[in-house]
Amino acid sequence: MESLHKEIGTAKDNRTSPVHDWYRFTAGFSYKLVEKIIEEETLGAADRIYESFAGCGTTLVSAQKKGISAIGHEGQELLFDVINAKLNWEVEANHVSDVITHIKSRLIGQAERLPYHELLKTLYSAGDLYELYVIKDYLENEVTNENTYLFLKLALTQTLHKVSIHPIAVPYISRSKTLSSTLSAAEMFEKTVNKMIDDLKGIENKQRTSEIFLHDSRLLNAAIPDNHCTICITSPPYLNNLDYGEVSKVCSHFYGITDSWNDVTEKVRKKLVTGATTHYKKSDFSLDEWKKGIFYENNKVVLDGIMPNILAIGEESKKRKGKKSFDILSLYYFEDMYKVLLEMRRILRPGSKAYLVLGDSAPYGVYLDTIAILGQIACRLGFNNYRIVPIRVRGTKWMSLKYRHNLQLSESILIIE
Repeated sequence: MESLHKEIGTAKDNRTSPVHDWYRFTAGFSYKLVEKIIEEETLGAADRIYESFAGCGTTLVSAQKKGISAIGHEGQELLFDVINAKLNWEVEANHVSDVITHIKSRLIGQAERLPYHELLKTLYSAGDLYELYVIKDYLENEVTNENTYLFLKLALTQTLHKVSIHPIAVPYISRSKTLSSTLSAAEMFEKTVNKMIDDLKGIENKQRTSEIFLHDSRLLNAAIPDNHCTICITSPPYLNNLDYGEVSKVCSHFYGITDSWNDVTEKVRKKLVTGATTHYKKSDFSLDEWKKGIFYENNKVVLDGIMPNILAIGEESKKRKGKKSFDILSLYYFEDMYKVLLEMRRILRPGSKAYLVLGDSAPYGVYLDTIAILGQIACRLGFNNYRIVPIRVRGTKWMSLKYRHNLQLSESILIIE
């Protein structure tokens, strides 16, 4: 672990790796890290990897490419389908080609398709929006083979990113930047499908070894037995880094999973670890009541140690224009991660390790050693020990901005045993 390149905690390597690049997301991590852990831990057919936050499927795809069993949780319906498509290598190219031909015929002479989601009207040309919805309707109503449907749905999801007028996941909609594509949505969809078919050449006959559950990693999954896995490789949400529900809202609105900000909160955010202030109502929180919970009772030493910083964040928020409750966010985040670690410990066999790619944080300029705090919480739960392997310095690009703090943050791997 000491020889990792500094970008291994990012998804940059995945952009040039077949299957891994079928869905690009800024918050991912490198497949090379998974491969390195598999090599260093000499994992084989007798092992099974657990992934608490499957995300784009990096760990599960990497394991399957190596012929190793893996099992994961993902709370977002959109990404659950993305992962299943990335793990589905038994796709009939001829069947896919027939579907493309039928879609082309549907695009000829069709009347305008209504209604379109209001947000999407601002992100796509009228012609592209029409084609995107025609393709979506065809896939949902005419494609009955589940494997083919998920494969083509993922191609369509990629197309949503490639033909938008503005970048839609960098990590949020960036209206200050304008994209231009020489291909129409239908042309980009076909090009994407053909590229995915090419990527499967040579691996299409490999056995599926990875399984994904649409499940909140904070909760017990009765379908996974105790002591089921030999290792965990994952990257949890970073404290106050991304609102994953917000980031994926364009695609979730397009597919009808959500329709509004309230939908994102109720249908997406509530199934995810609390990582942003949009996940809860500040008025619902009482520190005295929160301290009566089992998390505080079981982690009093750790939490009392960081409470001065938590209170300092709360005081600082009163001076700031946004008055964001990063103090409450931090407590909810650690409580949620406690639940994640509890389920992780149940699933892992005695003597096993968990590798977590994580970043530290400094809400309103008050430093929280997030990685070490989670290591301490893990030990309170029954893990034996932890160590931290630094990867890179991050956050330096914000240092020149007056409204941001100037603390240097880091990204590391937390290894708990």
